[in-house]
Order: sequence, then structure tokens, then C-alpha cells
Amino acid sequence: MTVIPYFIALMLFGQVADSANRYATADGNPVIQPARIYVRDEAKIPAMEAGVLTEFSAHEGARVKKGEVLAVIDDREAKARLKIAKYAELAAWKLVKQDIEERYAAAAANVAKSKWESALDSNKQYKGAVVEGEMMTLKLDFKRATLQIEKAANDRVMASYDAKTKTAEKEAAEMALDWRTIRAPFDGDVVKTFVHQSEWVQPGEAILQLVRFDKLYVEGHLLAKDYDRSEILGKPVTVEVTKARGRKATVSGTIVHVDQILQGRGRYNVRAEVDNELVNGSWLLQPGGEVRMTIHLK
Repeated sequence: MTVIPYFIALMLFGQVADSANRYATADGNPVIQPARIYVRDEAKIPAMEAGVLTEFSAHEGARVKKGEVLAVIDDREAKARLKIAKYAELAAWKLVKQDIEERYAAAAANVAKSKWESALDSNKQYKGAVVEGEMMTLKLDFKRATLQIEKAANDRVMASYDAKTKTAEKEAAEMALDWRTIRAPFDGDVVKTFVHQSEWVQPGEAILQLVRFDKLYVEGHLLAKDYDRSEILGKPVTVEVTKARGRKATVSGTIVHVDQILQGRGRYNVRAEVDNELVNGSWLLQPGGEVRMTIHLK
């Protein structure tokens, strides 16, 4: 019996593997078989705040839309804090809009100015009609009233800063409330749940796993000596999947990524994004499965 050295066997296996991963159709389109299906979007959805799950409508197998409520963490306190913040903001902005102090200061300044000017006129007509001490007091009252106008205007500026602070506090309260409502970040299927309703959760703790199945990746390899990267990127593809009892089905997609870096034996990875199809309540393509992918160059 002839024994083939290990390194020769490895080389032969590599050639067989390469030949099994690249074909060319009659019109020159490359075919990758087997190509493998991968998930494009998946996430373990975490809790953002600590508390009891008062609502948990998601269940394994559920199909959800982006923005749909998956769970709610006890939000009674957060709602109360938001209500307080809203009232505080309203009061602060109402204070900003009030100009009573400025109008009063302006009126007081006019009165003080009138008294000061009247005293000056009296002294012009009758020297010493108003004694020097009283003149200084009237002058000081006029100056004080003028400064009071500036102070009232400055108080409104400071009030506006306080109102903006209250607005920011209200926005923070809204954010804290929003964090207690867990929504789906994309369309997908709930494939696993990690908690149950009425259980306590901690920030960062995964409550469920969401996977998107309507958009998937299909990946395989081509040889750089057969096809340039620029020939492949952006080209349409047809993906053929073999179902139970030998049945065939196809979906379409587009090459969205081609590796710049070559791997062993001058191969590079290509990735297509394909549109999965829902047939009788089940997705046609299943991540982890193998398919035949034809890349249409023309």
C-alpha cells in the first residue's frame, strides 16, 4: 500500500478544496459552492436601568418591528421625576418672561431723575434753596435707580440660565424614563429570552437576543488569479439553497464587501447581502447553512 506523505496530502486537499469552492458557468460567471450564510444584524438587548420588569411581552419566536416595545422596567418613579422637572421648567421660563422688576426700576429711575433735576433748577433760581447734603442724597437716589435697571436686566439673564438648566434637567428625566422602555433596535425575531416578567434586572443585563433574518450575509472565497477584486464588488448574485427532500429555492442579493487582504493560496473572501424570504411563516435561508452562490459579472 502506498502511503502519501502528510504535506503532499495537505496540498492535494487544498487543491480539492479550492476546486470545490470555485466554478465558472458557461457565460463566465463565478460560482462559489459551498458558500455559508451568516447573520447580518443581531444583538443581546440589555436593560438600561435597574428595576422590576413590569412588562415583558417578547417571547421566543416573536417577530418584532423596529421601535416596538419589548419590555418596560418599573417606571413610576421616573414618571414622577419627569413631572417635577416639567413644572420646574415651566416656572423658570415664566420668570424669564416677566419684566415687572425692569419696568418698576425704570419708573423709579424717572422719579429719581425728576427730583434730582428739580433740585438743580431750584438751586439755579435760588442759590442754596436745596442744601448740599440733600442734593447728594437726591443724586445718590438717581444713581441707585439707574443701577437698579441694570440689575433687573441682569437678573433676567441669570433667570434664563436657570431656565435652560431646568430644561436640561427635564431632558435628563425624559431620557431616564425612556431608558426604562426597551424597544427593538431593528426588525427581527426574538430567538432567546433570558429573564421573565416581574424579575429584577440590572443595567447591562441581557434580557433577550434579537436576530434579523430578512437581510443576511452569504460569504465564500475566490482566487485572486481568477478574478480581480474590482470585478466582483457591487455585482448582483443569485443564491441557491437546497431544502428538505432535494427541493431548490433561490434568492437575490449584491456583493457588498470584498477583502483587500489575500488569505492562503491567494484566496480572498467575498460577502453578499441577500434578501431573505418568508415562506409559510418560516425564513427560506437559515444562518449557518451552506448554499451555492453565483456572481453575475455581466
